[in-house]
Amino acid sequence: MAGRALDGVTVVDLTQIVSGAVTSMMLADFGAEVIKVEPIGGETYRRAGYELHGPGGSTNLNILRFTRGKKSIELDLKSERGKKILAELISQADVLVENFRPGVLARLGFPWERLQELNPRLVYTSISGFGHDDVLPSPYRDRPAYAIIAEAMAGLTHLAGEKDRPPAWMGFAMSDIFSGTCAFAGTLVALRDRDRTGEGTRVDIGMFDASLLMNDLPMAYQEHLGESMGRGQYALQSPWGPFATSDGYVIIAVLNPREWAALCACIDRPDLVDHPDLVTGHMRSKAHESIVRPAIEGWTSVRTRSQAVAELQAAKVPSAPVNTTEDLLDDPQVLARQMRQETTNRDLGVVRTIGNPIKVASSLVGQEPASLPALGEHTDEIMRSRLGLDDTEIAALRESKVVG
Repeated sequence: MAGRALDGVTVVDLTQIVSGAVTSMMLADFGAEVIKVEPIGGETYRRAGYELHGPGGSTNLNILRFTRGKKSIELDLKSERGKKILAELISQADVLVENFRPGVLARLGFPWERLQELNPRLVYTSISGFGHDDVLPSPYRDRPAYAIIAEAMAGLTHLAGEKDRPPAWMGFAMSDIFSGTCAFAGTLVALRDRDRTGEGTRVDIGMFDASLLMNDLPMAYQEHLGESMGRGQYALQSPWGPFATSDGYVIIAVLNPREWAALCACIDRPDLVDHPDLVTGHMRSKAHESIVRPAIEGWTSVRTRSQAVAELQAAKVPSAPVNTTEDLLDDPQVLARQMRQETTNRDLGVVRTIGNPIKVASSLVGQEPASLPALGEHTDEIMRSRLGLDDTEIAALRESKVVG
């Protein structure tokens, strides 16, 4: 049967920046009609970062990242008419997604109780730093948060970096991406639950909660052994991390005796296999700097990344190059898995953006490249199709700055 899994699902998207934008983009990838409601002048990410210039105009780099397949409208939610338009859109929707601070949507006049009145079958998904307090309590609910805040409070930053060095940020908004993906999964669960009960429900995602899930092993170590793993990559296992080559780094990951023996043979150090201080991965972690790293880097440092990985792979040793982003742009695995997807933008023409890692066979076949919407590109279309307005009425709304 032709089509995609979420064909016929309508999403009102009040998200901005990253976390919620990931959720709504994934919903669009699987066929949902996502109506991205932006303030007049555009959401924050349309003004943050680098401007790209194309034959049709200029667009901000950041806004291209997670708007694939959406329809953009400009709407003044501070005006009474704008709120009425939003209420009408919500009444027709299956899903509402937002990542405001808790309380913002209620102050606009749309608490959960009002949303239920407008649309009893609505799935309302929210993403915030620490979660709302209508599903479960949230003592930190009102704290402002970005991904870096959630990661620090969840213990991830404490673990990142090297031993005896300050804690390190990962360098990217990890919990934004992960919490957005969790919200996508939660929304699908809620839609399935609605099919079962006939009623809408709440999905509440906290970036802090999502970050804690990524910290599960250190938490288990603390909970059950009463010990902290500590900062550094070799707290439990070695070799398990980066090693220098002549042109960069490779990752070597050894988990069992067979892999350790294969590595020792590959680097021509069979004497290390039965070394009394290197019998287990945990023992090797304690001797990582004194024995393991010097032995391995004595071999890797005189080889390029590709040479080292080729020999390690031939020996069945789990290993990989530490790629740069430049390496990835045309990597055959990236392209074959459709993780660089061609899209179109009114200003820039054809643009490649990050793909969706979730592959569902029935939703891949015969799909045309999605577009990246310009600001307000679909305002008129949505006003006509969803509200039944004519050109004169739309022009009046634009004149009064209710829509852009």
